[in-house]
Amino acid sequence: MDVFRNFLVAALLLFSGCYSGMEYVVHGGTTETETETETIIKYIVTEPEADIWIDSFTQVEAYEAIDIVWVIDGSCSMMAHQTRLLSGIEHMMNNLPPDVNWRLKMITSGDRVTQATTFPLTRGDDIDDALAMYKDLPNDGMEKGFDAIKSYIQTDAYARTWMREDAALLTVFVSDEREQSIQTVADFVGWYGWVRPSVYLSFIGNVENEDTVCPYNTNYSTIGRKYMDAVNHFSGTIIDICETDWSAGVDDATQNIEPIEEWELTHVPYVDTIVVFEDNVPMDPTNWTYDPVDNVVEFDTTPAENALVEIGYAIKYYSMPS
Repeated sequence: MDVFRNFLVAALLLFSGCYSGMEYVVHGGTTETETETETIIKYIVTEPEADIWIDSFTQVEAYEAIDIVWVIDGSCSMMAHQTRLLSGIEHMMNNLPPDVNWRLKMITSGDRVTQATTFPLTRGDDIDDALAMYKDLPNDGMEKGFDAIKSYIQTDAYARTWMREDAALLTVFVSDEREQSIQTVADFVGWYGWVRPSVYLSFIGNVENEDTVCPYNTNYSTIGRKYMDAVNHFSGTIIDICETDWSAGVDDATQNIEPIEEWELTHVPYVDTIVVFEDNVPMDPTNWTYDPVDNVVEFDTTPAENALVEIGYAIKYYSMPS
């Protein structure tokens, strides 16, 4: 999944000569070439002295089925997070797209245990079913998430009865410790990237101290850097384990399960300046609309799979960081 961030392309990109002698500051956007950025800017009818912003995303692949595996650290310290863990799983179950055939399984992060043979959770199951599966996990305190998911997919006999080779795969690691497998990050992502046609990765755990809401400094040795490096490789979602509510992060983890049909803009635009490009080609304005109430561009025609979508506009009001 490409997960999409609006970031500063350059502190100052000044374009002159193409806009009646005016200069504009361009922010946001993608890692595309300056020529492509200039092409977008040429289509924007700018307001005097208005800065220009480019939001962007890559459209996800469409599929009908996804297998979801939560790889859970079973050590004693994780008991403090049990309520939020189950709430996060319940939130995911209740908010997965209705037209996607999903199966959700919990396993421990131990690589030498026999995982439970409880059939995966599916549509129609509830929190009681999730709790029963959680209680059925083997007693194991190992913290080898990489080895656990690889071993489960490759060697577990029961996994072969329910996992589908043609389905997308989402793995969610949950641990308050560092990843302790022998595998390097490069080893793991090299394997994981080819295990299914579409793969996604998320991590709930100890993040860097400057990024956490924990009321204490996390021990340096327990920060999940290997997990985070792997997740970032797949542009996945990282959730601070100390967050009181994991639902927003869980939503982010599953946002690529169905195609994007609307995109919230980073700032409030001058409406008449909005332009939309799909793979560097201007999109017909009749194929999208702007909703000023929610500050989103809605696509009447869904962009094609894997298409790079760029939304350029002159900024009327800067949005404050949340």
